[in-house]
Amino acid sequence: MKYFALMLFGVLILGGIWFLDRESVQPVMTPEISTDETLPTARINGFELQLDIVRTPEEKARGLSDRESLAENMGMLFVYEKPVLPGFWMKDMKFPIDIIWIDAGKKIVDITENLVPETFSQLFYPRSPVLYVLEVNANWARNHNVTIGDEAIFHGIF
Repeated sequence: MKYFALMLFGVLILGGIWFLDRESVQPVMTPEISTDETLPTARINGFELQLDIVRTPEEKARGLSDRESLAENMGMLFVYEKPVLPGFWMKDMKFPIDIIWIDAGKKIVDITENLVPETFSQLFYPRSPVLYVLEVNANWARNHNVTIGDEAIFHGIF
């Protein structure tokens, strides 16, 4: 019950901040390069992304919806409690993305490239169960030579 009350309080606070100033909800996602070394990161093929981490069902449902853009060196990481086959869609998206599907061993098992907002209401799934889903700007995977079998190294997410 305490957890629910704290979560409800947090949602109300975030909703109020969003309502008053939509930009204030996004400061973690907007800098091109942040000097904040405490932000969680993912490293794939030697390229580092700063991460916005989502864990709760509400955060996962919202994802990148209604955001205007995603900074070049940023990504959104969805973390699941156990391996799943989650379905993703482009509801209320305003820009195209790549989805990088990562298993419990932190190996990339699938990549869905250049999803555009116009694909809504189509659902996209990984080829096999995943523990992590990484959303990045469209063509990021291709531009950084990311392929199935590559390893994702995470810092600061656990």
